[in-house]
Amino acid sequence: MPEISGKGRETWATKTGAILALIGVAVGLGNVWRFPYMLGKFGGAAFLAVYLFLIVTIGIPALWAEFTVARYTKSGPATAFIKAGLPGGKYVGWLLVMVAIMAVSYYLVVIGWVLWYFLGSLGGMYTNVDAGTFFENTLGSMSIQAAMDLIVLVFIGMILLGGIRKGIERASKIFMPFFYLSFIVLILRVFTLPGAMDGLAYYLKPNWSAITPMTILASMGQVFFSLGLGATWIFIYGSHLSDDQDLVSSGVWTAFGDTAAAFLAGLVVLPAVFAFGIDPASGPPLIFITLPEVFKQIPGGLIFAALFFLALFLVAVLSAIPGFEIVIDAFEEKFGWDRKKTTIFMIVIEFILGLPTMYNLNFLLYNDLFWGSTMLPIGSLIAIITFTWILGRSKAFEELRKGSKTKFKGTLETVLFYWIKFVLPIFIILTLLWGWYSFFTS
Repeated sequence: MPEISGKGRETWATKTGAILALIGVAVGLGNVWRFPYMLGKFGGAAFLAVYLFLIVTIGIPALWAEFTVARYTKSGPATAFIKAGLPGGKYVGWLLVMVAIMAVSYYLVVIGWVLWYFLGSLGGMYTNVDAGTFFENTLGSMSIQAAMDLIVLVFIGMILLGGIRKGIERASKIFMPFFYLSFIVLILRVFTLPGAMDGLAYYLKPNWSAITPMTILASMGQVFFSLGLGATWIFIYGSHLSDDQDLVSSGVWTAFGDTAAAFLAGLVVLPAVFAFGIDPASGPPLIFITLPEVFKQIPGGLIFAALFFLALFLVAVLSAIPGFEIVIDAFEEKFGWDRKKTTIFMIVIEFILGLPTMYNLNFLLYNDLFWGSTMLPIGSLIAIITFTWILGRSKAFEELRKGSKTKFKGTLETVLFYWIKFVLPIFIILTLLWGWYSFFTS
C-alpha cells in the first residue's frame, strides 16, 4: 500500500464548523429548487417517506464510504485514489478534477440568476412584469448573466482566499444558520395564507398508493445529488477532517442538516403554491416563475422574496465552493501553485466556460447530463470500490472507527461492509439510469 503523507494539511478548526461546512456542501439549489418540485410531482408525503428511508439506508452509508477514503488518504480526488492504491488512480483523479471544473461552470450561472432575483426583489424589478417574461428576459440577456456570474465568482474567490478555517468554515458558520432562520421566518409567513394548510396536508399526509417504482427512483436520484456524493464535492471536505473527528456522526449530521433544509423548503413552497391554486408539480420554473408570482400577491411580499433569494444564494455559494477547492488542492499537489494563484485562474476559466450556458440554456442541460447525472454516480462508484475492494474491510473500518463513539464491530460491521460493497452500487447504477431516463423523457 502506498505511504500516506498528508502532513501539514489544514483541517477544520472546530467540529461544529466542520459539520456546518459539510452541510453547506449538501444544501444547495437542489434542496430548494428541485426537492419541492419532486414532491409535487411524485405524491407529496409519499415521496418524502421514501426519500427519508433512502437517506438512512443509502445516503448515510455512501457518505461514510467517501469520508473514510478521503480522510485515509488526506487528499482531494486528484491524488486520493493514487494514494489508496486504485489501479489507474491517476487518471480517475484528474477526470474528477475535470468534472469539478465543468460542473461548477454552469452551476455558477444558475447562482447568478438567484443573485439577480435577490436584487430584483430589493428593487421591485418584476413587480409590474409577468414573472415568466422577467425570467425569459434574464435568460436572454448575456450582459445581466455575465455580470451576475462575475460577482458570484469574485464573492467565492474572497471566501476561498481565507482558506479552510478562516474562509470556508467561517462562511459556513454564518450562512447556514442564516438559511435555516430565514426559512423558518418564511414558513411562519406562508402558514398565514388562506389555503396554505391544504398544501401542508399534501406535504405531510402520505398517500401510500402514490409510491411507485418511479417514486423510488426519483427519491434515489434526489438523495444522491442532494448529498453531494460523487467522490468530488463532499469528498474534498472529508479530506480535511481531523483524525479525532467522528466520521459516523459527521455523516449522520450532514444527512440530517441536508434533509432539514429540504424539508423546510417544502414547508415554504408547497403551502404557498396551494394557497394560490398553483400546480405543485409545475416543474423547475417553480423558483424563478411560480414563487415570484406568489410573492407579488402577498402584502410585503418583495421583502420575503428578497429574504428567500438571499438565503438561497448564500447556500448555493457554499455548495459551489468545493468545486473550486478540488482544483486548488490538485494544482497545489501537482504544480505547486498557491491558493491565490489557483483561485484567480479558476475565476477566469470558470467565467469563460460559463459563457456558452449564458448564450443557450441547452449547454446547461447537456453539460449537466454528462458531468452531473453521469460522471458523479461513476465517481461515487469509484469511491465505494476503493472503500471495499482496495482499502478492504480491515483498513476501511479502522479508519471509519477512528475518533468515533460508534464502534462498528462483529455482525454490524459485516452487514454494513457487504451492504456498501454490493447493495449501494446497485442503487447508484439505478440513479445513473434514472438521470438519463429523466433527461430524455422530460
